[in-house]
Formats: sequence, C-alpha cells, structure tokens
Amino acid sequence: MNQSRIKPRTLALIAVLSAGVAAVSGGAPAFAQDLTIAVPKNPDNLDPVTENSNPNLRVVLSLYDTLVKFDYRNGGKIVPGLATEWKVIDPKTLEFKLRPGVVFHNGDTFDAEDVIATFSDVRLGRDKSVPTESEEFIGGIEKIEAVDNMTVRVHMKAVDPIALDRFATFPAEIISETALKQASTYNDFTKLDAGSGPYALVSHDVGGAIVLKKFDAYWGDAKAAADKVTFVTVPELSTRVAGLLSGQFDMITEIGTDEFPQIEGNPNGAVAGGPIETIRGVIFDSIDSSISDARIRHAMNLAIDREALVKALYDGRTDVPHGWQLKTFGDMYLQDRPVDEYDPQKARELLKEAGYHGQEIVWRTQHNYYTKQGETAQIVQSMWKAVGLNVKLEFKENWTQVLADTPDRAIIDASSGAYYPDPLGQFWRRLGPGGSFMKQKFFTVSPDMAALGEELSTSIDTAQRRKVFAQMLDKFDQDPNTANFYTAAHFIGVRKDRLSYSALPSEYLDLTTTGVSFR
Repeated sequence: MNQSRIKPRTLALIAVLSAGVAAVSGGAPAFAQDLTIAVPKNPDNLDPVTENSNPNLRVVLSLYDTLVKFDYRNGGKIVPGLATEWKVIDPKTLEFKLRPGVVFHNGDTFDAEDVIATFSDVRLGRDKSVPTESEEFIGGIEKIEAVDNMTVRVHMKAVDPIALDRFATFPAEIISETALKQASTYNDFTKLDAGSGPYALVSHDVGGAIVLKKFDAYWGDAKAAADKVTFVTVPELSTRVAGLLSGQFDMITEIGTDEFPQIEGNPNGAVAGGPIETIRGVIFDSIDSSISDARIRHAMNLAIDREALVKALYDGRTDVPHGWQLKTFGDMYLQDRPVDEYDPQKARELLKEAGYHGQEIVWRTQHNYYTKQGETAQIVQSMWKAVGLNVKLEFKENWTQVLADTPDRAIIDASSGAYYPDPLGQFWRRLGPGGSFMKQKFFTVSPDMAALGEELSTSIDTAQRRKVFAQMLDKFDQDPNTANFYTAAHFIGVRKDRLSYSALPSEYLDLTTTGVSFR
C-alpha cells in the first residue's frame, strides 16, 4: 500500500475543503454544539472489516456510508446510499450506479475505484495477511468490476437471496481507495479516517476517548447534529449515571431498568431506546468439553426461565424470541413457532440420562460488556443450579481471555445481531460453517444441517426457504450449540434539557439530525 494517484477533481476540492479538513487534522475550532457520550468501552479499531463489536458499531455509522442503506425508521426497507440506483442483471449479478459529487473526509472524490478497493482481497480476508470479519457477511462476493467511472457490477459466487442486503450495513462501509494505498501497512490504514459519513475523525486514543467533528461537505440530507462528538470510556454504570445527572455527559449508553427511576426522576433526565435486532445468550463448546453430550446442552436450554429473566432484568421492556429468529425477518419469520421451552423437570431427566453427576462447567463472562451482563449470568447460573448443574462463573477482562481455547472452556457469552432481515443474517451467519464460532472450534456443523443451510443460502423460493428454516430450528433444538436468553435491549440515558434522542432498533447510534435534536 504505497503512494498512488490522486483522483481527478480531488486537488481542486482539497482547496475548497481545507478549512474543515485542517480542523479534523488537529486544529482547534470553536464548537458550538458539543455532544459528550459516556460508553463502557470504546473500540480499539474503527476499520469495519477488522472489528465487529458493539463499541465499534456505536461509532462507525457516523464515519462511513454504504452503497445502499436499511431505513430503520421505515420498516428496514432498502434506500439509496452511495449508490443512487441498482438493478439485478441475473441471479448472481448486481449493478450499482454511484452517487456523483461525494467527497471523503480526506478530500478524495468517490468513484468506482473506491468500491473495488473496499471489497479487495485484503479486506475480504482472502490473502490471509489481515484477519477480517468479512467472510460470514460478504464472503460470497466473487469479484467487483467497474463498468465505468460511476458504475460497478458485483458478481456473487452463487445465487444469494439477500445479495442486495449485504451492501447495506456492516462490514460493507465504503472506504477511500487513496487512503488504503497511501498507508504503508494495513495496520496503519486502520488508524486513518477513510470514510465519507456525516462526521469526520478528529482523534482516537486507544483505550481512551474518540472525538468526531461535523463534516460540512457531507452529501446526505441527514447532517451531523453536533459540531463535535466525544465518546468517553466510563466502565462503571453508576459513574455514567452520576455524570449524566450532573451534566458532565449528554448521553450514556448501556443502562438497565434499575437505573430508570434515578434518571427519569431527575428533571433533566430521560431514557431512550428499547429492544434491538439482536439476541443475547451464550455459546456452548460442544466439541471437547464438559458439555459435549447434546443431552446436557438440551437440558441447559430447558432449565432457563426466559420470561423471568426479562421481568427481572428489563421489567418486561423486551421479549423472549421464538427460537433463533426475530420479527425483522419479515416473510421468513415463523410466527407460529413457540418460544424456547421451559421445563426444569425434563432438564433433570436428560441430565440423569446423560450420566451427568455434577462435573464442573466453566462459563466465561465479563461484568459489563453487555447491558446487565453480570446480573444475567448470575441469574442463569442459579437456574442451572436448581436442576443440578454445577456451573462456575469466571469473569474475564477481555474477549481474548473469554475465547481462549483451553480444556476448561465450555460456555461463553455472546450476542447475535440480525445484520440482515433474514435467517442468513443471524442464525446461519453465526452458526453455519462460515461463522466465527465454527472457526474458533466451538462446534461442528453436521452434514445434514450443512445441506439445509446450503439450500437456505441459495434458494429464492420463500415458501421452500421457510420450510427449510423450520427444519433447521427443529434440529438445532435437539442438539443446540447455544442458549438464547432474550431479545437484547439498548437503553440510553439522555440530558433532556440539552437534547432529545430517537433511537434505532440496532447497536448503531444515529447522531445525525434524524436522531438528535438540540434544545
């Protein structure tokens, strides 16, 4: 990745944008509308393809654009983004017409070469030099070609019923080709501001704060609401709440219903948010662990009173999913499917049948990566204890410790977002052969399940796909690699004397004029 060409029109635009770009590069402008957001953790990396995390998702929507977008405020329908129009050439080929006049934060102008660079081999993880999150999301791309300077044609490896969806969200955010080529290494690139979103990056102190600035040349109708946004890391929830109520913070993330009375009881406090398109639960290590017997894992699922979890942790303000699915799946949602069964007596019988006699089962978790994470673990642990399971909680400091493949690994925490409104965007993305848990050797996928997954992934017959999905869920119930708890909820504390916030049903924070209104 060495010095490369500067695109046509870029030099002229750099002069026009110099004042804004200079501020992004470290100047000291006077910000009229500052927004300070306290979060439990900031991402180590702002490059979408190399970090898939809740902290990353909070920030990237402000920095990057995609070719098309999910309109979360209008039923999740696909709307134009950096592409103004698109068409299906054949079942494996899409064509996008690109939006003219778009400028990246570095002053570069957007064209077809940026799209090709975005989905290059290094960013798809194909040259193996950079570990990426791409395969389970956009690994089905065969190649992308430029028809002309403002038109690209995407060739998929196989028929994909959700091909267009894959270009609407993470990790398909478009980057500047020039930024990629000018970086001496890919690690250097991950530290650059390579996006075209409503905010530009001012600074990123790994382990500390992230500062963004309004990008005045942004093309979209929904502009940056604030002149400056600072994400500060405050791990302790009580400290975040105190800072919100004292006026130190304008918004705080990851709050639970226990904090609602304190926040809403303050004349300047309010709560935004609710259920999001994500399922919270755990992953089972079913290959070589204390729970390798499917009957033990099935018993663990039967022992969880999910309705009690929702009531205790969220005061009923979220719900229990009907298996591995969410209503956002639309025509693929199996509305007649029941919620996961709660039957502690049957759980005890399965444990006896499996010959389980109190062997220790290690559950690795963290205190506050997820909302109410520690509390969730302790309640579920007590439910498992009630049926005779000996589960030991181990609280870890980071995901490296949680995921470490050691002999005692049996259960880890996880969340599973429906990045696309389809089982392929959640269930099979997470639990199929291309998913990260399979690669991390938590479980294997049986040949019959793999065959069903292949049909789900390539059929465009909705009725047949629904039938296949139901069969997959039935099989999974008897030999589960996970236990789902509830539909995740993301609640945000807000200083209502300063602003109002309209939350999205996702981990993303919308800091544009659509999401934030200052008083």
